[in-house]
Amino acid sequence: MRRLLVCIVCVVLAQAAYAAPVLDPEPKEGQKPYSPAAGQTVSVNPPPFIWIPASTEAEYSVQISTDSSFPDKGTKTFSEIRLNVFVPNEPLAPGGWFWRYGTRTEGGYEYGKTRPFTVKKGTRELPFPDFAEVLKRVPKERPRVILAGAHLERVRKLAKGELRSGVDSLTESARRCVGEVIVAEPPRPSSGPEQVNVMRTTRPPMDEMETCALAYLLTGEKELGLEAKRRILHFFSWDPKGSTGLWSYDEPAMWVMMRGTRAYDWTYDLFSAEERSNVEPVMKERAEQFYVHLRKKRKFHTNPYESHAGRMPGFLGEAAISFAHEWPEAREWIEYATLLYYTSYPAWGGDDGGWQEGPGYWSAYMSFAMHYVIALRNATGVDLMNKPFFRNTPYYALYTATPYNEHRPYGDGAYSSPSGLGSILHAFSGVLDDPYLKWYWQACGRDAGCDLLTLVTADPSLEPKNPKDLPSSRLFEAVGLSAFHTALGDKGNDITFLFRSSPFGSVSHGHADQNAFVIEAFGEALAPVTGYYPWYGSPHHENWTRDTKAVNSILVNGEGQVKRKWSASGRITAFHSSDDYDYVEGEAAPAYGGRLDRFRRHVVHSRPGIFVVYDDLVAKTPSTYQWLLHSFNTLKISGNRISIRRDQASMDVVVLLPEEVEISQTDKYDPEPEVLGSKPTNYRNSWHLTVGTPKQEQTGCFLSVLMVEKKGMEARFPKVNLLERKGCLGVGLAYPDGTKETIAFRTEPDGCIDCGDLSCDARVAAVARDGNGKELRKLQILE
Repeated sequence: MRRLLVCIVCVVLAQAAYAAPVLDPEPKEGQKPYSPAAGQTVSVNPPPFIWIPASTEAEYSVQISTDSSFPDKGTKTFSEIRLNVFVPNEPLAPGGWFWRYGTRTEGGYEYGKTRPFTVKKGTRELPFPDFAEVLKRVPKERPRVILAGAHLERVRKLAKGELRSGVDSLTESARRCVGEVIVAEPPRPSSGPEQVNVMRTTRPPMDEMETCALAYLLTGEKELGLEAKRRILHFFSWDPKGSTGLWSYDEPAMWVMMRGTRAYDWTYDLFSAEERSNVEPVMKERAEQFYVHLRKKRKFHTNPYESHAGRMPGFLGEAAISFAHEWPEAREWIEYATLLYYTSYPAWGGDDGGWQEGPGYWSAYMSFAMHYVIALRNATGVDLMNKPFFRNTPYYALYTATPYNEHRPYGDGAYSSPSGLGSILHAFSGVLDDPYLKWYWQACGRDAGCDLLTLVTADPSLEPKNPKDLPSSRLFEAVGLSAFHTALGDKGNDITFLFRSSPFGSVSHGHADQNAFVIEAFGEALAPVTGYYPWYGSPHHENWTRDTKAVNSILVNGEGQVKRKWSASGRITAFHSSDDYDYVEGEAAPAYGGRLDRFRRHVVHSRPGIFVVYDDLVAKTPSTYQWLLHSFNTLKISGNRISIRRDQASMDVVVLLPEEVEISQTDKYDPEPEVLGSKPTNYRNSWHLTVGTPKQEQTGCFLSVLMVEKKGMEARFPKVNLLERKGCLGVGLAYPDGTKETIAFRTEPDGCIDCGDLSCDARVAAVARDGNGKELRKLQILE
């Protein structure tokens, strides 16, 4: 009997060990969704295949077929896959396809759900390379990283010619570094301010290490090369397991490898064998830390939503290129780093090129990424610029951080000038041969050649082209951001309206700013985002900058949206653009943590510069609502009319609903931004206006008209009146030239619009007529 029981137990244990895997679970927060999604038309051929991991040690198989029954004949089967991401090494034929994934069990592979997808003819091809062959292409001689082979000779020629001014500036900055005292290895930081201090004291001398090495490579000035060498020997004497190790404080750990890998490769000839034996093991250990963190600890291929880790694939890949012929691990590292770019990267964007964390962080992270993109292409010929994200993402900067505007919303660092994005736009212009992006660089007014990216991507033959002939508006749906322009590329006439309602919520460097808008005109912000970024998580950053009270959105009972939560999300529910009208609509109720059932914001833009904003709110319980507007200048309040005057631009705001409101403004932050050390700040004052409802109601409604004009041309503003009918409400606008316009919204799920001189079945509509009643333009947004 005992033997029988033992056998039964063994069978049960064996069955448990080989229990059927859980296939096709729903993605959790922070996991990449299934790709291709069911019914998707893919943007690259072959597409990346991504699924939710079954377990840490699972082994997978992927099947791709034109037949949903996956017959043996005609089905492509890829087995013994160890990660939950995969890219075939050959394109697929155009047409309809099906895919599924499976996990290995005792009886073989067990497969899950079938997902159809389509490959269109002409889809850009991006098969995954064979890295055994790829590494053979890396030059045996140095330099190998970014300035490999013929690329170096081309850049040296430009340095003596068209780029001489910029290179002279770079070289002079390198000469000023020679002999400087270098910061000592810091102690382990224990607080946010201490971390910021370590970052601010270690970054500049590491930057100078790369600058000196680059100047030596271009000019042959040995003194500059020896200065780079001195810094390399110093920084790579620091303990990789100590205070600057990756798991102690990742900023110096990443920075020293980013700068040091390139500097060492470019000055390799200046090192003795003994010196190399001191430097290289430390470099290798630090690179190994990146790999362990990405693949084993973070599992970045399926959990890529960590901002800092998004830099590491490029840094790891550059190290692998530099030591492609010396370190056996190089193949595994470069293959994994590149696989991340094919599949999981970017975490914070999509094929349309948008970026969740704002233009400031976009610029920094695109710089990190583009160095690797260029290094990989120059050393091996593998071109990541075929990825749709990389081809589209510079337009995110062009439309949302236009170079002549005053700030760059949204996300951390929004208060800075868009001109800081110039270098990365220059890089994109060169690798994409795009004259519009070269125009952006030119508008920033800088010299090419004074930094690595503009140096290696320079194309003096590419003539800049003003983007005035591009579409005036653009939607970045993947990150919930829309941009309207009235004269893109023309500072003297351009009005910019940005609207954000993001499916990413308020995590990472994003803020609690769903359904928030920004208005800039003629190079000046009229309705900006506010707040500063002394350091991540500082009291001001956490309790003002990240908070809804810092942006042009809505509070409920004086409280904003939930911060630092995926679930605090929004979504753009409609978008339309034409020569006459733009329209965007967002839903942000989930961002309020259960306090709202609905926050639907509708914005009609009557070109150029009239914005009608209708907010439809439904709360769980009777509540008060506060409509927010911010300005860099004091606001003049006269009844329900609010005026903002800048040097070049003016805006008047008329609040039509609610009829009974309490309007106030303050020029105080709560709390005020911190000053760290003795470093001067560029903090500026700003004003914060609140339009509040005095009574608690379960439903709320704001109807406002925001009118933008050039300073001194306020007489062009139309007269504004409220139009209310059963089931709809609207705005009547009477212009000085006799034009009359009606903009109306349906307020009930069914029915039609019958408001002013508008009668139609649309849910949002507008019509403008001249003084004789002739129709000039119209808008109808249907279901």
